[in-house]
Amino acid sequence: MKIKFLFLFFLWIPVAVSLFSQQPDKMMIVIIDGARHTETFGDSVHQFIPEMWELSSQGTVISEFRNDGITYTSRAIPALWCGAWTDIFDTVYNSSSTSYAKLPTIFEYFRKDKNAPADDCFYVLEFIQDLWLPSFDEDYGPDYWPQFHSEGSTDAEVAEQTEWVMDNYHPHFLWIYLADVDHAGHSGNWNEYTSAIQNADQVVGQLWDKIQSDSFYQNTTTLIVTNDHGRHDDQHGGFENHGCNCEGCRHIMFLALGPNVKENYTSSQSRVLPDMAVTASHILGINPSKSTGEVITEILNPNSVSDPEYMSMNFHLSAYPNPFDTNTKIHFTLSQTEEVSLSICNPEGIKVRTLINEMKFKGDYDILWDSRSYSGQIVNPGIYTCTLQSGINKQSIKLVKLSN
Repeated sequence: MKIKFLFLFFLWIPVAVSLFSQQPDKMMIVIIDGARHTETFGDSVHQFIPEMWELSSQGTVISEFRNDGITYTSRAIPALWCGAWTDIFDTVYNSSSTSYAKLPTIFEYFRKDKNAPADDCFYVLEFIQDLWLPSFDEDYGPDYWPQFHSEGSTDAEVAEQTEWVMDNYHPHFLWIYLADVDHAGHSGNWNEYTSAIQNADQVVGQLWDKIQSDSFYQNTTTLIVTNDHGRHDDQHGGFENHGCNCEGCRHIMFLALGPNVKENYTSSQSRVLPDMAVTASHILGINPSKSTGEVITEILNPNSVSDPEYMSMNFHLSAYPNPFDTNTKIHFTLSQTEEVSLSICNPEGIKVRTLINEMKFKGDYDILWDSRSYSGQIVNPGIYTCTLQSGINKQSIKLVKLSN
């Protein structure tokens, strides 16, 4: 019996090692700067994105994904990093003039929560003299920044550098920034613009093939592809520029695939730019403690959503604008009639206001919070928690109150 046990034990070891090595614990995020939705997944024939369209059958597309804030790269990229719209500050760092984000970034959350070295978290992009920086947040900051790999001058060269990083470092977390589409759009040349989209599409296909050909990444990596902003629609000046509130500037694409993501699925639920980093954080098992976005639960396989707070689909909670100065509109949807409470807690976790505590019928609701506490006083700036609860079901989002 002892010999049989030892035989089975040693037989089990390689199986256990194999199972352990196949944990879905890796993430690649690709940002295609400035691709308009009408030339990507909004095009019914997908003529410029054949690779991504083919990949979408293995994953999920969100058809109503939007930049809900400022449609300029200088503000949208930090919002993508932080899972929140964040203030940006100018600084001089290592003798170079640049800027940094006030709120911590997904890189910082990843490295701190995972106790990961810098070379396990790479930001790969074209050569830029003065890189924008993550935060100097007292709880995170430079000790948790990613390894910046800024080489090359085209998206194709960024792809080559990404593969080099993967071969030489095998980081668990990769963020890839592709800039050519935005550059080509600003040229005003339609053919250059659409060709740049096709090239970015090929890069995505190339990187997915790389993931699948490397045993370290194969079947354990989630890939997310999105934009920072779109471009003006034809009614607001056309594809050459961006920066307004038109549908062309706001409507962006979202593609995700990997072991945690539903296959051959399209979600039409409205989602916004800060939700991307929060969802990626959830998949990675890290806590983006100062973000305001939400986990996009509807695109995830049920076994990838282990947090009980996200298990219930009885309601959906969001707020806009967020961050806000004085007022924010809190929106929630109930799938059944139920007793609900909607409350606001301050950064110390103390409840400052109950907005609802009553029975509500199935449907959509919009509740305005005017930044006032129980006493009627305007609350101080800070990160507040809005919680919707019914029985054992609960969902919370963060609200960022700016200056009074």
